[in-house]
Amino acid sequence: MTENIQEEIEDKVIDYINNGVAGRLIIFKPEKKGLEHYLTVQRRGKYKEKEISIQVNALVLPAKDVDFVKDFSEEEFKADKNFYLLFAYFDEIKQGINDYIWLVPSLQFQEIAQVIKSEDGKNFFRFESSANLKNKNKYSKFILDIKDLGDLILDGLKRGGQINIKGLNFEEKKAISPEKLSEFLSLARQNTYATNSAGIDNPRLLESRQLEFQKADYFYRDIFFVGGKKIIGQEIIYQDSKPIWGMNYMGAKIGKVEEEFLKESLSKLAGKCRLGQSCQYEKRDYNYQDRGQGNVNDFSGEEQIFVGNKSIYKLNYQGGLI
Repeated sequence: MTENIQEEIEDKVIDYINNGVAGRLIIFKPEKKGLEHYLTVQRRGKYKEKEISIQVNALVLPAKDVDFVKDFSEEEFKADKNFYLLFAYFDEIKQGINDYIWLVPSLQFQEIAQVIKSEDGKNFFRFESSANLKNKNKYSKFILDIKDLGDLILDGLKRGGQINIKGLNFEEKKAISPEKLSEFLSLARQNTYATNSAGIDNPRLLESRQLEFQKADYFYRDIFFVGGKKIIGQEIIYQDSKPIWGMNYMGAKIGKVEEEFLKESLSKLAGKCRLGQSCQYEKRDYNYQDRGQGNVNDFSGEEQIFVGNKSIYKLNYQGGLI
């Protein structure tokens, strides 16, 4: 592979990483010896954090019909918990990377790779995998959709530089449990808006507020805008970096006292409200009511706050599985 093609492939990988992370990552090639062939990724403004380094390895073909084989000198191979090997098919005719890639932690690669001995007695670590994803092997668990790469790296940097690749099989999707989904959503809401979470520093959408929560393979993101009279936003839940559930909402802007009562209501009724069920919470002169239809799979509803018989706040919502 020529140097120009390698640079072109790396540029395309950089584009995929940047897509969806809204400029929150910095990607560069370090000048330090031994790292010049890696892409190094940092979170913008987080220079003291751990970095993630990725070595891009591509098989250049007019079509994806042969096995991918790549050897690495054992003597020169660099293994570290923050170093990853990326393997991708590059179609020279279409000038594009295939949808699926392998992203292998270097430490695990060192442990599972086949050791090949050359004629001069030197050892090499071999990566070998089939272009046909139905042919399962020890590298199948490292297959992922390249469109998820940016989100995975961003999440990995938040974890201290370690990307959670476990279970991210390109072909297989986990069954979605409505009970687990509802339980996670309730927990996420209780730990974000309902508890005055400060939100992240650099939200994806300009002038928005962005709240996030993660537990196991579920990730929750709430993005909303507060205007002069209205609040509009959306909640999204990801499972293994795949969007599986969402809700959009629009309601009236209210004062601080009323908003604190709303947050208290949402916290206490987290397992019911904004999920299609009807529920109610009262405290002193305030009365919160949610009238919903459906379930977590497909639902809609309207919530209100009353002072006496007067409605002072209303919000409509709808959502379900994606």
